[in-house]
Amino acid sequence: MTDVAGRPAAGPRDGAGPADLPRVGPVFWLEQALAAEDGERACPPLAGTVRADVCVVGGGFVGLWTALEVTELAPDARVVLIDAQGCGFGASGRNGGWATSWYDELQDLVARFGPEQAAWLARESSAAIDRIEAFTQAEDVDAHVRRAGTLWAASSPAQDGAWQAPQAASRALGLDGVVRPLDAAQIRARTGAAALGDGAFLPDGAAVQPALLARGLRRVLMRRGVAIHEGTPMLALERDRTPAVVTPAGRVEAGAVVLGLGAWAARLRELRRAVVPIGSHIVLTEPIPELVAELGWTGGELLGDARLMVHYAQVTRDGRIAFGRGGGAVGPLGRVVPAHTVDPRAVAQVAASLRRWFPALERVRLTHAWGGAVDRAPGHLPFVGSLGDHGNVHYATGFSGNGVAPSAFVARILGRLALGVRDAYTTCALVSGPPGYLPPEPLRSAGALAVRAAVERAEAAEERGERASRVASALRPLVWYTLPRAVEPRMWRRRRPRR
Repeated sequence: MTDVAGRPAAGPRDGAGPADLPRVGPVFWLEQALAAEDGERACPPLAGTVRADVCVVGGGFVGLWTALEVTELAPDARVVLIDAQGCGFGASGRNGGWATSWYDELQDLVARFGPEQAAWLARESSAAIDRIEAFTQAEDVDAHVRRAGTLWAASSPAQDGAWQAPQAASRALGLDGVVRPLDAAQIRARTGAAALGDGAFLPDGAAVQPALLARGLRRVLMRRGVAIHEGTPMLALERDRTPAVVTPAGRVEAGAVVLGLGAWAARLRELRRAVVPIGSHIVLTEPIPELVAELGWTGGELLGDARLMVHYAQVTRDGRIAFGRGGGAVGPLGRVVPAHTVDPRAVAQVAASLRRWFPALERVRLTHAWGGAVDRAPGHLPFVGSLGDHGNVHYATGFSGNGVAPSAFVARILGRLALGVRDAYTTCALVSGPPGYLPPEPLRSAGALAVRAAVERAEAAEERGERASRVASALRPLVWYTLPRAVEPRMWRRRRPRR
């Protein structure tokens, strides 16, 4: 790759078969978003020392929404945002464009935080989708938002009934209708996905073009006076009474620092064993609106399954199918590595799954394939915390592949923390630091690789209609493993989430 978006890929030959794949690397979302910015103002790297009320590190959704939150709460605040590459060039411009809530995880929210806090968190995560929709309309940001809900279905018999627990939890919390069961015939009639069985419909989900949303946030922040410096990596973080961010040619001294680093949060010593970078890859078809119409997938719904290495898909505005899968390469020692963005083996597997779900697409050209690093955390939900002894360096990470909408919610927490606000957001259950810590190296990397391989083998076998092996079945539950509280000193004095 010569740049983040990559040069346009040469598509496979007409009539190409499944073995013909595009060059891995070019990101369609970013190509499209950057092409629409002809003549927009650049954000040059930081040079010299600057002072700010709030310094935001990271130009992805977490950082962008946080900067927006600060400008809304304190319009006169001096906000500086830096990013190592460019706004939206990381996971925020590379994901599947799923703006979804936590209604499908209600039972886990209840188990961890109790019913009252679980209901509040779920509603706030759904309200974040409202926020995206309202923001794009108010600020004239055309991010291709289509609020048509999410279809969640079983792609193997092992996933049957995965939606029953969140549906039961929603009823118990008085949130009827947020998870609506559908049978296999209904799923197939709405999508044409021959490989899928029973499932559910979650009506609050929305499809977006994520890079257009990220770059739109960038444009609005510049209008509001936020100083954005791209091509400006953080080299060091000074956790002093006046925190400072050191960059190659300067530094930012601020009243508060907010870190929205995504998978790169694993570089921080305090979070090195709290989050693991995991790859996720997407393939994109050529425009096929006529075939999409034949499939019946014309309602704009998102479509995914209930695997741990989840499949996710949407139809783009111009009639392409974007189809992805999580659970790719594991970052050794907490590092983001090239295989997170360019992994031909993962792309081949994703393409094969696309053809299995939609046999009618067997001869359709795939024009793009790309990947990105996901900040996977124990518990599968993001967490918020502070670093250092002065309570002025705040972070959020651990979105685990569902960050498009939840980042807009979590940014409300971060923006308020940075401004010293104490309210329901800054005292909610997510503001409790990591829910657990992974074992130290080399056990962490070796264990992650072993568990990932076990999950891959087990889910592949189940999709073939076979039973997972005993070894794979035994290792698969360890995907949620963290060290017991009794042997992890950092957990001894941790306040427990309120109930």
